[in-house]
Amino acid sequence: MRRIALILLALAGCAEPLPPEFVSKEHKFRVRFGGVPTAFDRPDNGIPSKLYTVTSPDGAYTVRAYDLPLSAEQATAATGKLLDEAKSDLIRSVGGTETESASVVLAGRYAGRAFTATATTPERGLLRGRVYLAGTRLYKVSVFGTRDFAEAPAAGMFLESFAVLE
Repeated sequence: MRRIALILLALAGCAEPLPPEFVSKEHKFRVRFGGVPTAFDRPDNGIPSKLYTVTSPDGAYTVRAYDLPLSAEQATAATGKLLDEAKSDLIRSVGGTETESASVVLAGRYAGRAFTATATTPERGLLRGRVYLAGTRLYKVSVFGTRDFAEAPAAGMFLESFAVLE
């Protein structure tokens, strides 16, 4: 019995710890990037947005938060269109071709889209993404890089760790 306990303790020590959680109080989200992100103000067609990113030689994890110039009622009425356009915009940005897509709901509250696309720009690879609408804020959460990078457990953990703060 003691031997089994020692083996279990040894195996527990081998598990990789979760990466630290990054929290943006400004854009009200949290996510596990796996490193400290660099943040850039990146207006898009006059719409204020900030891009948070952690890069490596094989790819990048990104979250982009947009403050949409819409009322809450307008955003709600246009939810499907806004999410579909955000998804298409991300895929287009990497010269991609969509291979999978599904409607999703984050935390039982925020409508979204989850998708995968092959990419050709800036180089061949894989894009996995999620887009969510929370009131008048739109989030684009993505992993882009080599197939091994984008399909790694860490990439899935990054996408699954994204949460909107109340």
